[in-house]
Amino acid sequence: MKRPMLIALFLALTAVACDNGSSSTTPTTPSQTLGTDILVGTVPPPVNGVLQSDFKSFAVGQGGGQVSVTLTSAVETLPGGSLLTTVTMGLAVGTLSGTTCTIFPPSITAQGGSTAQLSGSLAAGSYCVQVSDATSQLGPVAWAVAVVHP
Repeated sequence: MKRPMLIALFLALTAVACDNGSSSTTPTTPSQTLGTDILVGTVPPPVNGVLQSDFKSFAVGQGGGQVSVTLTSAVETLPGGSLLTTVTMGLAVGTLSGTTCTIFPPSITAQGGSTAQLSGSLAAGSYCVQVSDATSQLGPVAWAVAVVHP
């Protein structure tokens, strides 16, 4: 009597251990790792009445994804040395074309802040952020931009 019970128990345990089951699970998509680039530069004052700009490049990683751009700081040094911290600048994203930044619409105006002023989806590749004089500034403007991207 003990032997048939042990065989039955052995078969039950073997069946459970060998069960390849057909339960369905939804595969998980790995989350994308985001990075933040802090880009800094200076926009010079107008030259012979022509407004100036400055740009820096950044790269969007494999697979592309959502990108946000925040002008975090724009400080103009006025003649005489005083600082203007509320200067309004042009802000745009584009692609590098040789030594220029060819911007995508829209180009906006913004002051330094903590909320993204531009956002959208970009494919993997090299891009640029352009900061430009929008107000015929009197002195150079030191700027900083945070770009959050995959």
